[in-house]
Amino acid sequence: MRPSYQRSYLGQQGKVALIHLLCSITGVWGSQVLVPQRVNAVLGKNVTLECRVEVGTNLTLTQSSWERRLPSGSVTVAVYNPRYGISIPPEFIHRLYFRSPTSHDATIVLGNVGYADVGIYTCKVATFPLGNTQASTTVNVLVEPKVYVSAGSSALVDGGNDTVVATCIAERARPPAEVSWESNLFGQSEVQLFDEANGTTSTQVSYLWQPTRHVQGHTLTCVVRHPALQSDFRIPYQLNVQYAPDISVVGYDGDWHVGRENVQMTCKANANPPANHFRWTRLDSEMPEGVEIMNSTLLFLRPLQRNDSGVYRCEVANDINLRSRDVRILIQDQSQDERSNSIVVAGAVMGAVLALFLITVFLIVILTARKAPPPAFTDKVIDLPPTHKPPPPYSERAPAVPLGVHASQVAWLCQQTRRADHRHELTDRQQSPTTRPGPPATRSPTQQLSHLQWVCHQSGTDRVYINHREHYV
Repeated sequence: MRPSYQRSYLGQQGKVALIHLLCSITGVWGSQVLVPQRVNAVLGKNVTLECRVEVGTNLTLTQSSWERRLPSGSVTVAVYNPRYGISIPPEFIHRLYFRSPTSHDATIVLGNVGYADVGIYTCKVATFPLGNTQASTTVNVLVEPKVYVSAGSSALVDGGNDTVVATCIAERARPPAEVSWESNLFGQSEVQLFDEANGTTSTQVSYLWQPTRHVQGHTLTCVVRHPALQSDFRIPYQLNVQYAPDISVVGYDGDWHVGRENVQMTCKANANPPANHFRWTRLDSEMPEGVEIMNSTLLFLRPLQRNDSGVYRCEVANDINLRSRDVRILIQDQSQDERSNSIVVAGAVMGAVLALFLITVFLIVILTARKAPPPAFTDKVIDLPPTHKPPPPYSERAPAVPLGVHASQVAWLCQQTRRADHRHELTDRQQSPTTRPGPPATRSPTQQLSHLQWVCHQSGTDRVYINHREHYV
């Protein structure tokens, strides 16, 4: 059996529902309350609870109010009456107010929100003759995280193992914050969550990386996202990588020569932390006289000498390590410009000698070609026995035939004479086969040749020619 008050309440609700139905049918009903379904409030800040009232033309707003639902029941936190004004309980008087109370707006603002403010709030509107209309919203309190970045426990040293570079912490957030690192390095992130006693959560994200000097001064960025934040919270962190000195020597340009003055060498070091020790030494012998060391600079207070050539060492140290750089100095007899001028002069002399030589050879070739005999345009002569040597060239032969004798007659006589001589020679060989060989008796040209033979010899008709085109003798 239901209690009597419950029956009466259900009966009243049934009457209200019936009135709503009748009003909707007759067009009298026209009141509505609009509130957001959920509102997120940030701990320690203000939160706005919207309530918009739509009242029909046949209705009159008599009162609007806000109530908060507690385990012990509902309590009123604010009232607005167009006739009597605003009423707020003492416990909320210093941190709650109506934003702009009218017959169409019942919005309130709650300041300095705490965990105790979490709960359900209801906006009620009383109209005549309809009665009360209401709508509820849930207030959730968010805790904005406290964000900071801390360096790793160990210093970043060039060439070391994987080390915690930095840790980004979003502390005591509700709900837990989303934390990440932005970087173009090939590191990795480690995430840890810690639940706090007040219902908040702390998030820590560490960035691990193997340090290298090439990214000294590079910037990492911690990014935090949370509903209580209007935008992403970003914190930059600059890397500090320690490394041993990187040494360079300036001042020696390779053109140090005997007699040059005001020369020096400076040892420069790129180091983190900065270098705190500089030292100059000479490796191949003692440091020469007239040289002074001033901090990181080696000064030659006199003109250079030949014995200043050698190997010099610059040592630099910082808190990480000691490094050195060797420089080999060569003192020349002449400056670079003087050596260049000498090379130019030597080249010019060699070029002149070569040109003179070529001109001389050219003149010798031309003079020799002019003195050479003209080529003989004769046919090839058959090699004959030693006793039949060819006559001298035609140009040196005197005319041997009288002017009255025709050349064809002389040629015929010479041919007959050669045949006769050939027969006599064969007969002589057959008659004296036992004659001991020996050198032939020498005769004078007059004894050897008859007049006709001499004429044939002088005229050239006794020579034998080969016509290489017709192939006959």
